[in-house]
Amino acid sequence: MSNEYAIQPVQQYDLTKGKNASDIALVIDAMDVMYTKIIDVMCFVSSDCDFTPMVMRALAEGKVVLGFGERKTPAPFVNACSKFLFLDQEQEQKQNGTSQSKSKNINSNTKLISLLRQAIQATEEDNGWAALGPVGSHISNKTSFDTRNYGFKNLSSLFKASDLFELKRGPGNSYLVRDARKSKTA
Repeated sequence: MSNEYAIQPVQQYDLTKGKNASDIALVIDAMDVMYTKIIDVMCFVSSDCDFTPMVMRALAEGKVVLGFGERKTPAPFVNACSKFLFLDQEQEQKQNGTSQSKSKNINSNTKLISLLRQAIQATEEDNGWAALGPVGSHISNKTSFDTRNYGFKNLSSLFKASDLFELKRGPGNSYLVRDARKSKTA
């Protein structure tokens, strides 16, 4: 066996067929680490919603919880994590191809568009423009969100890909963003 990834394998035997002995062992190990080590961040690599209570407990203890899993991961587990990254995102991007299809996918994602619009509305100035930093912070406070899950390296490139928003340079090297519907009424 290669030690290329510095992973220590642990064998967990099922005492009864069909039971989740491995999940329970992992949760016990996670609880031990949480209470006996000085840590700030816990990571869970799983597409299994059964770990949601463990994530909630870690959050209640003040830990940042990073989740990693496949697109099929149930929403309760994804949303419980401080941040969740889909590991199969790169494969999906290769299948989807062009940035034009990215734009179409963003605009048709009503949940995402609603989240973006709410964040802008919560942080905008009287003129309808909002600084991108506070928009991103507002989103992060509401849900597990990472632009890479939508195929973009950062929030500004996500906004640029959609014709539902306007983006311009602000003071310094910052960006300002507004809902494109605001420019039609202004």
